[in-house]
Amino acid sequence: MLVFKNNLYDIQSLGKPTPCPDPDYDSCFDPPHFIEVALNQEEEILSFIEHQPQMYWREDFQQFYPHAGRINSLHSLKEILRILKFGLNEKSCWHHMNSYHFCFLYDVLVRFSFNYNHDSLQDKLSYLPELKGKSVYLGSFISTYFFNRAFLIEPEHFNSFKPEDKIEYDCPCLFSVINGLTPTREEIALKESKDYPYTVFV
Repeated sequence: MLVFKNNLYDIQSLGKPTPCPDPDYDSCFDPPHFIEVALNQEEEILSFIEHQPQMYWREDFQQFYPHAGRINSLHSLKEILRILKFGLNEKSCWHHMNSYHFCFLYDVLVRFSFNYNHDSLQDKLSYLPELKGKSVYLGSFISTYFFNRAFLIEPEHFNSFKPEDKIEYDCPCLFSVINGLTPTREEIALKESKDYPYTVFV
């Protein structure tokens, strides 16, 4: 299971989630299924890029993955997708993600939500039937489940920070993601949690 700011797999533990305009939305929305459906779309996207002439890959990365695509590595994007799909449904333990994973997931969810919200009712029901045609409130999801969006900072801006200013962004691999460095095998892997990652209220 993947570790987010709040427990993705237990909506009851949220307390006060970020409010949505639709009062019935939270009772219908299934966060793990939302991510699973969005990630399942990506194999087709990455396959499309792979079958393009390699000279167009960088342009495709910018179009489909405007932030994660900075790493300019099809292999890395495919590995991140594989690892996230595994971690999402792996029930035996919790897995911590780093900035590479969150950045990729952000690009995927933004594109999927935009397309879904502009789809026909029939298409919406085929992807997320539990929402009964309602739109996805991505802003609410990001605020509720993402620790931050520091990976969206432009490289020039981030690199101008003093070292002490960068410390406040406590995100593993953040410098590498922002500057488009290809991840190593260790950086691309999920980190297994040694204990339960959420506060337990008694």
